[in-house]
Amino acid sequence: MYRASRSPQHTGEMVARTVAWAVVLCSTVALGCSVWIETLPRSERLEDFTNFVWIVGTVGVEWVIAGAALIHLRPHNVLGWLFLGAGALNVLQVILAAYGGYGVMAAQPAWPGAAWAAAASTGLWIPSALLTPTIVVALYPNGRLPSRWWRWPVIGAAVAVSLPVLVMPFDPTAYEDIAPGHAPPAVLPSWVPTLMLWGGFVPLLGASIVAIWAGTIVRLARSEPPERQQLAWFVCAAGPLLTFTYVDVLPQQVVALCAALIPVVVAVGVLRYRMLGIEIVLRRGLVYGALTAAVIALYLGVTVLVGSALDERPLPGVLAAALVAVSLTPARDRLQRLADRLVYGARRDPLRAIAQLGDQVAVAGEPDLLPTALQAVSAAVRAPAASVTGPDGRCIGCTGELPTSGPTFPLQVGGRFVGELQVADRAPADAYGETETRLLGALAPQVAVLVRALELTEALETERNRVIGATRAERDRIRHDLHDGLGPSLSGMGLGLQAAVDTLRVGDQATCATLLTRIGDEVVIAVQEIRRIIDGLRPIALDAMSLSEAIRRHAEAVSGSLAVEVTVGEPAELHPEVETAAYRIVTEAITNTVRHAAARHCHVVLSARDGVLHITVTDDGTGMPAGTTVGIGLSSMRRRAEALTGTLTIESTASGTVLTATLPLKAP
Repeated sequence: MYRASRSPQHTGEMVARTVAWAVVLCSTVALGCSVWIETLPRSERLEDFTNFVWIVGTVGVEWVIAGAALIHLRPHNVLGWLFLGAGALNVLQVILAAYGGYGVMAAQPAWPGAAWAAAASTGLWIPSALLTPTIVVALYPNGRLPSRWWRWPVIGAAVAVSLPVLVMPFDPTAYEDIAPGHAPPAVLPSWVPTLMLWGGFVPLLGASIVAIWAGTIVRLARSEPPERQQLAWFVCAAGPLLTFTYVDVLPQQVVALCAALIPVVVAVGVLRYRMLGIEIVLRRGLVYGALTAAVIALYLGVTVLVGSALDERPLPGVLAAALVAVSLTPARDRLQRLADRLVYGARRDPLRAIAQLGDQVAVAGEPDLLPTALQAVSAAVRAPAASVTGPDGRCIGCTGELPTSGPTFPLQVGGRFVGELQVADRAPADAYGETETRLLGALAPQVAVLVRALELTEALETERNRVIGATRAERDRIRHDLHDGLGPSLSGMGLGLQAAVDTLRVGDQATCATLLTRIGDEVVIAVQEIRRIIDGLRPIALDAMSLSEAIRRHAEAVSGSLAVEVTVGEPAELHPEVETAAYRIVTEAITNTVRHAAARHCHVVLSARDGVLHITVTDDGTGMPAGTTVGIGLSSMRRRAEALTGTLTIESTASGTVLTATLPLKAP
């Protein structure tokens, strides 16, 4: 079998992790050795050294562990190696100082190399103290410099950090802290440390810190997420810790705690910055704090000024100031509410949000009603977008980009589901709280009423257009029938009568009789044409109500003791000719059932399937006797169906009659 080869990158990562955890193990062992040395018999001059071992050593091991964890998760990020190295130097300082200090001052005879170990330990604390506010800030968060010019302040900081590490082992003053009363094994001329301090360390370190932090502020202002979140997290969290670390008035334990938290803060900012929402916290905290401070300052300033002005009056100044403070309290509260609303939106005042929604909708035009309402909803909770979708999933209103995720709220009016309100999510770490969710829940019914009103308006407009279209079609049909049918027939009859009069004048009675016979036939045809035109008129009921309502109204009017059940599921819109034909067929069928069937129950069913309107009229009457001549009503129904390329069939037995008709949903 062949073993799969690992890529060089994967091998390098494994080696890096192994080295990091090996350093953790060695640092822990070194700290343990330092503690053991502290348990040996010692002179009084070494009694205070135990706190140094515990504090510096523990912080160093914590830095090493944090660096190793960062290397394990981000092997290519230099920050982990920096913390690992700085922590290891701290632990190395502790073991060298413990060995050298005890070996020089207490051991009999002196331990080998103790003096040089004590000297080497004097400056090893410098990297951990100066690394974070300089090089770590420049490399944060991805371990790479933002641009090429950053190399110069980073190189300057590295040189500044290295100078005391190299010089302090030869400084008697620094050696005195490790082995009091003893001199280092080698000493430099006194002017060398002074020159290194004021000619190299101080100017290089100061210039590097100023340049790096100024660049960091510029990066924070110009960067885009997610780098902005990481930088904001570092500035907000690590900045104060660094300040506390270098303030000399704090107890040693507090300084050690702050130093121990620095690598943790950096690691969290690199690994878990998305969960912290520090950008939101920082922005709102600064704005809210500044506004609140301004309100308090104004309040106190006016109170003090007025109190001072009234101090010379008979009324005591303190009482006057108290009265002024009470009188200014409403103004302070109002300003505070303004600050709250600027930072948090309307979530703290839901009634105001609802009132603003109503005010904005009241002055908006009809096309802008829903967008205006959605803008008010978005502004109330500082949402980037909001939308309303109908029951069919179609978007009927939106402000901003169409939301793809976010809380949703059903919209109901009178138990009827009219749509769904969705508010877009804000930043990943800026979720909607319980107060904002309740506010959106209170605004949703207002939006629902508006959506329902717009729905009814649209339905009314559709019905109006339908009625107008049907009326125009009916008028055009009547004009066509009168012009092409009845008009020429009446004109012919008029000419025939004139010819009959002329024949009577000349005494040709036979010709006159023939003309009058023809005119009589034309009159019969004209009467039939008039009946056809009247029969084709659109029923008035269909102009006032829907097809289902018109059928039910007719059934109630003619049924008497007959129970008529109407089940209608026709589509939303039918062609006017199809609607008229369906109404005429059904009403004629119900009328025939009432007059001739002697039935007790009649069931009418209308349904639309596959582009066809199906009509079924069933009764439980006596049926049609065999040999019954087809009357005008049945002929008219069949003619209406066939005129629209539909069909009509009748099945009659002694137990009842079933009339079935099919009509196309759209007229041919």
